[in-house]
Amino acid sequence: MVLKPLYSDEELLQKIAAGDEHAFTLFYYRYHKTVYLFAYRILDAEELAEELVQEVMLKIWMLGDELLKIDHIGNYLRVMCKNRCYNQLRKLRRELGKNKTAAEDWQEESNETEETILLNDAKGLLEEAIARLPAQQREVYNLCQVQGLKYEEAARQLNLSVLTVQSYMKIALRSVRNTMRNHTGLATVLIIIKLF
Repeated sequence: MVLKPLYSDEELLQKIAAGDEHAFTLFYYRYHKTVYLFAYRILDAEELAEELVQEVMLKIWMLGDELLKIDHIGNYLRVMCKNRCYNQLRKLRRELGKNKTAAEDWQEESNETEETILLNDAKGLLEEAIARLPAQQREVYNLCQVQGLKYEEAARQLNLSVLTVQSYMKIALRSVRNTMRNHTGLATVLIIIKLF
C-alpha cells in the first residue's frame, strides 16, 4: 500500500510562499536527499554536496511568491542544483588556479542592512556555539571547517586517526547546528549553514 503525501508539491510551495515554516520542513525532508544525491554525483564530495543542499533549500525559502510560478519543482530543483554544482566546480578551479590577488577581488554580495545585522548576530552565536564545544572537537572543527584542512591532514596534525577526526567533526557539526536551530529562526539557520 502506497501512502499519499500529506500535501502535494503545489500545496507545499503555496504554503512556503506564505512563510509557513512547517511546510518548508516537510519540503526539506521530501527533497533534501534527492538534491544531495544529485549534487554528490557531480561534486563527488560529501561536504560540498551537503553545503549545496543548504544553498538550494535557502534559495527555495527565499523565493517567496516566485515559488508560485514553478510548474515542476523536481525539474526546477535539478536545474538549480546542476547550475550551483557547476558554479561550485568553477569556483574551486578558480581558487586553485588563481593567485592571492584574484581571490581577494571576490566578495559576497550583501543586499540588505538587515541581512548584515542578522548575519553578524548569527556569526556571534556561531562563535559561542564553537567555543562551547569540548577542546578536541573545537580543534577539529577549526582545522576542518575554518582552515579548510581535509580530515587526513587534521588527523596528522592532531595525532589522531582519520575516523576519530570524522567522528569529532560529525558531533561538533551536530552540536553547532542544534545550537543555531535553538537560538535563531529558520532562515538564519540556513544562511549560517550555507556560510560555514
